[in-house]
Amino acid sequence: MFLDIIKGIARGKSLLRTLMNLELRKFELKGRVLDVGGGTNPSYFGFFGKKEGTEIINIDGKYRDEQGNMIDFEKDKLPYSESTFDKVILCNVLEHIYNYKFLVSEVRRILKNDGDLIGFVPFLINYHPDPHDYFRYTKESLQNIFTEAGFADIKIKEVGLGPFSVAFNAIAGLPFPRFCKILYLPFFYFCDFLVLKFRPRLKTRYPLGYLFTLKK
Repeated sequence: MFLDIIKGIARGKSLLRTLMNLELRKFELKGRVLDVGGGTNPSYFGFFGKKEGTEIINIDGKYRDEQGNMIDFEKDKLPYSESTFDKVILCNVLEHIYNYKFLVSEVRRILKNDGDLIGFVPFLINYHPDPHDYFRYTKESLQNIFTEAGFADIKIKEVGLGPFSVAFNAIAGLPFPRFCKILYLPFFYFCDFLVLKFRPRLKTRYPLGYLFTLKK
């Protein structure tokens, strides 16, 4: 895992994004898949496995409908019929949505019965407006949000290495050369390794983010 993290940092990804991508490698996409809010060609799709014939559709805030209107995830319905998609991807989006309950309900509406939602939210990271940055969700809040929306088989996983990885992620966001980040990553990684040997519960106290998987 350490070498995979080094490779991600070397490619210019943050520690948070690198760890998220490594988690996404565990999933395989098939059927009709909608990516919500990830832009036109999000890099994390390179980490998913994909079955032959998988159709991936991207929609974000720059999407325009047939009338040329831009979609607003805060209030506009997603432009798809009920039970249209086998999977929906929702990575690094909810923290930017004030009316998150509406968007979550829309995602559930367009999923087929027994369809999956795979998503991620950051937690212990810097303020990053795009164009706004409203929330940091805990595991408990995500559980309640998805339960109230009617999802089933809710699984939420802490993503991170420990308290020192939080410090590294913050420092790595400063304008240091990339090779400097690679040089001092082993120190933070080793410190977390030692700390978690004696206090493993600290990993759940210092997540960089949460990966969630749900079923309609």
